[in-house]
Amino acid sequence: MTHNATHTDDQQLTLTSRITSSLLNRRLLFFAAELILIVAGVLIALAIDEWVSDARDRRTETLYLQLLARDLDEIRQRLDEQLAFEEQMVRICCEAYAYLSTVDPRQNGAEIGRLLGSLGTRKTLSLTSATYNEMVDSGQLQLIENPELRDSIIRYFTRMELVERIVDKNNAEFVDDIYNDFLIRAGIAVQISRADAITPLSRAGEILRQTVGGDIVYPEDRVLSQTSDSDSWNDIRRNVLLRARIAAVGQANAEETLVQTDEIAEVVARELQHRQ
Repeated sequence: MTHNATHTDDQQLTLTSRITSSLLNRRLLFFAAELILIVAGVLIALAIDEWVSDARDRRTETLYLQLLARDLDEIRQRLDEQLAFEEQMVRICCEAYAYLSTVDPRQNGAEIGRLLGSLGTRKTLSLTSATYNEMVDSGQLQLIENPELRDSIIRYFTRMELVERIVDKNNAEFVDDIYNDFLIRAGIAVQISRADAITPLSRAGEILRQTVGGDIVYPEDRVLSQTSDSDSWNDIRRNVLLRARIAAVGQANAEETLVQTDEIAEVVARELQHRQ
């Protein structure tokens, strides 16, 4: 009798453990399924967030490229103006040197004085891009996904900084400190005529005429009145040739920089076209 009771208890325990094990297994399955759903939901959310963030970055990148294209167009316009200015300086140098090389330069003293005054002008060149500077300062330069394009843009604007420094140095050291200083020390009475299209000196001449009233009568220039065998004419010729060389260097720099600007502008344009 005792043996049967024990056997019944064992059966009940086995049945209970089976039920408990089954429930536990089901709970584990439910827990695992719920965990998988949670993990999958998190991964999907992260993927969507990354997609949205990437799409936003690509829109921002496209906007920056469009702004860079605009800035490059403006830089090209400045370079066109710089090139035209330097070409004009070269022409004026040639014209002045031709007068200075005549048998008696005194006969063209007034014209030589006007040309010498025109050669004292210089043009500041700015090749900066507000868009590029903002991208560098904000760290947004990394938004440009194409590494070759990003590198080309960096190298281009690094080159532009160098060109700016060269132009500024040439203007300061050769035009201001050497050429204009020579005119002042020599006592040459330079003047800018109304026909000259060089600003701001042309405007300055107009202001003087309005202030003084009528036509300004410049005092007689004794330097330009020296005899043709005077050493002062050689000094003038030498400085005109120096000014011509600086203008020629400026023209060459402008021509080369225009080519580089066209090249990077074409690369940016192709990238923008690829995104359409």
